[in-house]
Amino acid sequence: MNRGQLSSRIAAVCAEVAALGRELAEHGRGLDAVECYELAGELQTVVNAAEGAQGVAAALGARVEVRLSGDGPVERVHPVGYVDQMAASLVALEAGLTEGLAGRKVHLGAALGERFPLVRDRVLAGDVAAATAHKVVDACAGLDVEACGRVDAEVAGRLSELDPAQVTAHVRRVATRVAADQVAAQVAKTRRSRTVEVRPGPDGLTDVYALLPTATVAAAWAATEQLAGEYRGIDDTLTLSEARADAFGDLLLRNVTVSAQVTLGVPVVTDRPAPEPSVVETVEVPWADDDTVIDAYTGEETRFADLPAEAQRLFQTTTMTVDPDLTPTPMAQVAPGFAVSGTQLPGLGWVDAATVANLLKVLPLDVARAVLDAETGTLASLTTSAYRPNKAMRDFVATRDGTCRMWGCTRRAEYTDLDHTRPWPGGVTSPTDLACLCRRHHRLKQQGRWRPRLDPDGTLTWTSPSGTRRVTEPTHRILPTAAATTPPPF
Repeated sequence: MNRGQLSSRIAAVCAEVAALGRELAEHGRGLDAVECYELAGELQTVVNAAEGAQGVAAALGARVEVRLSGDGPVERVHPVGYVDQMAASLVALEAGLTEGLAGRKVHLGAALGERFPLVRDRVLAGDVAAATAHKVVDACAGLDVEACGRVDAEVAGRLSELDPAQVTAHVRRVATRVAADQVAAQVAKTRRSRTVEVRPGPDGLTDVYALLPTATVAAAWAATEQLAGEYRGIDDTLTLSEARADAFGDLLLRNVTVSAQVTLGVPVVTDRPAPEPSVVETVEVPWADDDTVIDAYTGEETRFADLPAEAQRLFQTTTMTVDPDLTPTPMAQVAPGFAVSGTQLPGLGWVDAATVANLLKVLPLDVARAVLDAETGTLASLTTSAYRPNKAMRDFVATRDGTCRMWGCTRRAEYTDLDHTRPWPGGVTSPTDLACLCRRHHRLKQQGRWRPRLDPDGTLTWTSPSGTRRVTEPTHRILPTAAATTPPPF
């Protein structure tokens, strides 16, 4: 492989892309808006492939360790994956980038080359963006090479079609399944990095930075939001930001009692065929008579005590499959016989199993329980203490979606509009036709260029006029039932 030949090929690619850009700038006004967006999408494959190649080159350079000795610099060549301490600085100088950005590129190239070769190949093919590959690497922090290889084999094929906003959660679920003990160790290590810092701000104000456990922040944010709403009800001149700041300060300094609600998706092990060799154990899931089950399609609320005896047994009894040759998924006991695993809080991050269990047992919160399948994340039911029917429907859809359902958007569902994917009255007011969209993406949908289709399991597919498809998955799927094929209006 000749260095000069490679440089010539890079120069030729740059010249071709530059010529294309100039042609677009000078003569592209005759294209309509849809064609321009499509071209931007096609050019992303060029960007992806270029960043992949850049990462490969940076990783090859970073594997060379340079040490100073009495006789001058001494080089030692390591396998790909090793990163010399000066690699980020050298790439920053060559590429004209900040050292921080250059370091991210170097470490991505090294990680892909050593632990995620299949993901690397998808980036080089232009199918996956470097930003998406970063999410895979970051979600597998703390995993050894063998575990990363198993994650790589499972996720690489799906990355190009997976909503970028859901990559981290998806990869984390896979990582937890294939290397539960390593994920647990990394969670414990990360928890020790929690901190609170203050920094000078504008006159009279100070910036506060806190890195806290996700579950703690979820509870604190819910309390802040509720108290801020009360403050705005008293003083309508307050902006939302001002009300949040006042509420946060009061909650820190004063004895303010706030009842906040947090809905947790609690994965439980559900009925499934057991692989060999396995041990199948039947456990009982505790339900109170006042718990409610919300229908996935109509939003109808039913007290657990009012369910038929057969349905009650279905919810109360579950089987747990244990493979003695594999490390089990981290579980925590909430009550005798009721095991939960970690869960993803939309917009905030991952909560480990032990924290979920503690939340359900000791925190003074009104905690709603969304019962999920631990392996697939399928939403089986939603339970809480007191939901009116209309509110129940919105809460069910928000729990199912987790975030705005536009491709790549992470805005939390509680701050979105509930939109009919098929315009009303053609589309019924039912969870089978409702999806969460933030206000901006609601307006984008109304432009009519990208058309949504909501499947019974909660999958939402966006299709462009040219036929390009982007699929977004709900935070928690729902299982379709034969009786709900044509749901009645709510």
